[in-house]
Amino acid sequence: MHKYKEEQIYLDYAATTPCDDRVLLEMFDAFKNNFGNPNSLHKYGENAMTSLSIARSHVCNLLNVNNHEIIFTSGATESINIAISRSIQKLSKSGKNHLITFKTEHKATIDSAKSLERSGMVVDILGVTNEGLINFDELEKKITSSTAMISVCYVNNETGVLQDAERLVALCRKYSVLLHLDATQALGKIPIDLSCLDVDMLSASGHKIYGPKGIGILFCRKKHQSLIRMPLGNLDVEYGIRSGTPPVPLCVGLGEATKIAKKEMSSDLARITDLRNKFISGITSQIPEIYINGCQESNYPGIINMSFRGCEGEALMMEANKIAIASGSACTSNKLTISHVLDAMGVKHDIAQSSLRISIGKYTNEQDIDIAIDNLVNATKKLRSISPVWDMIQEGVDLDEFFKDSIDHHNH
Repeated sequence: MHKYKEEQIYLDYAATTPCDDRVLLEMFDAFKNNFGNPNSLHKYGENAMTSLSIARSHVCNLLNVNNHEIIFTSGATESINIAISRSIQKLSKSGKNHLITFKTEHKATIDSAKSLERSGMVVDILGVTNEGLINFDELEKKITSSTAMISVCYVNNETGVLQDAERLVALCRKYSVLLHLDATQALGKIPIDLSCLDVDMLSASGHKIYGPKGIGILFCRKKHQSLIRMPLGNLDVEYGIRSGTPPVPLCVGLGEATKIAKKEMSSDLARITDLRNKFISGITSQIPEIYINGCQESNYPGIINMSFRGCEGEALMMEANKIAIASGSACTSNKLTISHVLDAMGVKHDIAQSSLRISIGKYTNEQDIDIAIDNLVNATKKLRSISPVWDMIQEGVDLDEFFKDSIDHHNH
């Protein structure tokens, strides 16, 4: 049993995951015995380059792509920045200076979009439906002859909502627009076959799939790599897209994590789905006014965004202290900050501010879920018993009107 289970039940797998013991063993061997620089011509360098190539091939096998299409980076944020910023800047020289993305994207994508906008590029950050899904009619209307790229989070990191990637590909091919997928919460958890799914670029991180922190990937089809290559980039180092000595042990760890994910993904997904259903039914059968935020027909089951109406999210998180989870709201001075994702989905303010993200992983078991249910049910009952907001709900007060001046909206 992992030590963290002795302290708290860990249900924050969407934030990060514990490193798989099998990954640690491979990394330890690489740190100890494979210290060479893969760019060196001697035997130590050759051994390091071999390990790097094997690690890359494991990632390629998971995604069903060619070895030269995977670039190792420091993580998904860097991969996103490279994919979006470099592509738009390069394409803008030929008049393609328009990026389309969405209000529910991860901060890394929003930040890249805002940076491009400040530099003079045209950026549209579109809304989504109340279920967190892309409105394809609205999206298609925004595409113009200057649109260079559409960037989409495949699985949302707060709600688990899964976008229709096949439809996105079809739309992008229709208008000759690049498609970038942020697959940080999808890689190794749901099947992604890029030999069939014709996305142009894809980003992900190692630490979301039981691998190490500080390592990620950028998939880029060979025909587009000139868009993201650095000026004077060394083609022998990550195809001229990223410089520096590759961190071989971290790459080995990510490679091993993807190898394990390919083998165990199907069984993990089925078990996590069962645990999700158990958790949701266990909570909703005991407490009224519980809301599941996001589309329930299209999602990754390991991420549950649940609102406990009448309880402030952070207070509930602290009261339910037997479990490690994430809150979708935060208090800053006299303002209540709610999740930009839930805000973009049009979730009512009092429901959004009572949200928690519960994320299930491969080390979660039924006993963990039982403890989480019991802990959250008791915490909710306790907080509601002393909550004036819950009293107002019972009295039928319009809480949207009540909260409107105390909500700090994320201006993404």
